Amino acid sequence: MSDWEKCQQRFPNRVSLNNEERSHLSILFEDYFAATEDAQRFLFATLGDAILWSAGPSHPWRYLDDNSTVTNEVLTARFLDKEYIDNLHPLKGTGQYQGKEVKFSTARYCWIYLNNQTVHFHGTSASETPESPTDDDMARVEEILERTETTVASAIQKLQTISRPASPAV
Repeated sequence: MSDWEKCQQRFPNRVSLNNEERSHLSILFEDYFAATEDAQRFLFATLGDAILWSAGPSHPWRYLDDNSTVTNEVLTARFLDKEYIDNLHPLKGTGQYQGKEVKFSTARYCWIYLNNQTVHFHGTSASETPESPTDDDMARVEEILERTETTVASAIQKLQTISRPASPAV
């Protein structure tokens, strides 16, 4: 049983999160729930292998194993090119790039504008356009294409031979 499953079993009184509690979740949290214990609500979430908890939106996130506070650096560590983002919100994954609103897309794992176009950062290796292929690359591609063409032609020829029915005997 995983530590997360043990955490869920430890708090059988799980409840749905309200809107305020949902706004306290990071877009990078994989799983989460709210629970009540002694009339107090607590939030639990996973970030990678770490299990986190919080007493609610006005309280910080903490590690369940040692109760230490989760820093903004940890919450934003998975945001690529975050150094180019102004006013980065560590939970929502939003901010501005060159004065335009952007958000981090967990589906595409990159920054996008609000119109869903990818943000291309100047001078970053992850966002630059790829280099032009070299002659060596082109030669390898041509060789692969030629081999593939030969293989496909051979397969088609064999299939045609197999699929021709034998002449019926008269």
